[in-house]
Amino acid sequence: NRLHPVTVYQPANKMTFCTNCWLIDHTRATCSVRERKCRICLMVYDQDHTNTCSGKPLCAQCGQDHHSLDPKCEFIQQYRKKLNLEVKQAVNDGIINRKSIQVHQQHQFQIVGTTYDIDFPALSNYNNNIKSKENKVSPDIKSQRTTTNNTFSNDIIINMLHKMNNDLKQDMKSMKDMIVKKLDEQVMLNAKNIQLHQVSLCTINTALMKLIKNVLYPLIDIIPDAHVQVRKQISTALSDLEGPLRIHAEQVRINFNADYNSSTTRSMILSTNGPNNKEVVAPSSSS
Repeated sequence: NRLHPVTVYQPANKMTFCTNCWLIDHTRATCSVRERKCRICLMVYDQDHTNTCSGKPLCAQCGQDHHSLDPKCEFIQQYRKKLNLEVKQAVNDGIINRKSIQVHQQHQFQIVGTTYDIDFPALSNYNNNIKSKENKVSPDIKSQRTTTNNTFSNDIIINMLHKMNNDLKQDMKSMKDMIVKKLDEQVMLNAKNIQLHQVSLCTINTALMKLIKNVLYPLIDIIPDAHVQVRKQISTALSDLEGPLRIHAEQVRINFNADYNSSTTRSMILSTNGPNNKEVVAPSSSS
């Protein structure tokens, strides 16, 4: 590990140059050249210059083949050297105040009580007025751009939220339809199972009643008269068994007739109540 001295960073002094003719030591506001020149080739910069520019740099200070503000230019180097000496002398004389740096415990710094204009050599009142007007206009333009960007961002967010909401509604509707379809299928399956169960019970019921009527009752008649008590007990047991079977068969018949009549009536209503019929015509009952 090595220890290196830490010094305060001093930014370089900014040069005064013209963006009209690209010469140093004056600004565009005080430039005597009427026509604006290209920064690269120093030819007249008009509307068609972008297509006709040679692209070869030419220095406005010394005429060499480099840009007008190239740090390698001897005129630029001499100007910077002179500018640094003048600024240093102005700081020593108290004409220019450097920005003071206050170091906090968190190793942060804060610029205290200086403005942009006093860091550099004072220009004419005309230039200061122009700079002041530009500083006043720039925040308004920046505010308008910020407002436009915020409005555009809000519109994008609102559109995305609407799209997400519509997608969510579609997904919920699809899920609901799928659940209803599954439930309907399960209900239909249960209904079919119940019908099959009822058919099975009816078949068993019919078989038992036939067995009692055709087999068991004739066997009772074969029992001798000496066993009258036994024959009576067996007959009573068969009667007790036959009673619930008859009741169940009658209930199944009633339910079947009710379901059949309901389905028949519904079919007749659907067939007679068509798009051209406003009233339902009931069938005439036969006496």
